[in-house]
Amino acid sequence: MTSAVKTNFTNRTMCSCKPNTPRKIDISIVVPIYNSESCLSACIESIIKQNFENIEILLVNDGSTDESGAICDAYAQADPRITVIHQTNKGRIVAREEGTKIAQGEWIAYVDSDDTLPHHAMSILYSATGADVDIVLGNGYTLQGEFRTAIPSAEFRHMAVRGDGCIGVPWGTLYRRSAITHYLFDLPREFYMGEDYIFWLRLVFSSDKPVNIVYESVYNKSDDTTSSRFVWTASYAHLIHQYRKAAIPQDQHLLYLNDMLDDAICNLMAVAQHQHGRHWRRSSFYKELLADMKQANRRFTLRQCVFLYAPSLYLRKFLTRFTKA
Repeated sequence: MTSAVKTNFTNRTMCSCKPNTPRKIDISIVVPIYNSESCLSACIESIIKQNFENIEILLVNDGSTDESGAICDAYAQADPRITVIHQTNKGRIVAREEGTKIAQGEWIAYVDSDDTLPHHAMSILYSATGADVDIVLGNGYTLQGEFRTAIPSAEFRHMAVRGDGCIGVPWGTLYRRSAITHYLFDLPREFYMGEDYIFWLRLVFSSDKPVNIVYESVYNKSDDTTSSRFVWTASYAHLIHQYRKAAIPQDQHLLYLNDMLDDAICNLMAVAQHQHGRHWRRSSFYKELLADMKQANRRFTLRQCVFLYAPSLYLRKFLTRFTKA
């Protein structure tokens, strides 16, 4: 890791570490865990059965009150590649960072405890690594109309700000360990939706290297996701927008204004499904969005106008079945 990372990454956890003979590790897989006993074994099994064996597995038990911790310890006893970190509950962001601190691999992968990996995931991703990249993005088929195996950083940054495809989620990707610093995780605990998007923005604006793309499926996401349960509000959308702007250099805001608007408008549509117009129309988020749209000479599309000005929450939720507004 860089010296900045070593300075910030101090040990504050209890590890079930083993006195193994030091070996070169290609990939460290970090799994944040909280009360996941029903799905945790399937997750861990999918990792230990990877056909790419030169890995270490860092299970971060984030203060679970169920049997998750015991499950982690049992797997660690059976597989020397597994290290368990037990900590008091600090949230998913901190759990990922704690695992990253002790990671020995050249590359880092993050896996959520309710998800699984295809058997070939790590071997496919690792085959796309190289000395000239810091990021290998998997599941590239989610990037519409994109077929390149490498995208220059200047172009990829626009895609990241828009949140294209699977960009903006931590999973299904390899990150060079030396490129990951405390800055990427430095968010308040209440930031529990969209934190991965900010992680990505901070990373891509910190690296000038191209991003390699793998178009095969390398991750199995569960149906029960944070985004499916999250209730959007204008104040939360405004929080994300402020962190988004802070992640992009001030002198480049105009260059990325339309990209920021694309994602902010999507967030507004989500807010409008959960919050009455009398609330979000008076919000700082909406007022700032309108000002930015005026600066960019942007207007809402007809579909978006119909959706936003529907007279009730029920009708707006009904309309989401027929429009991608």
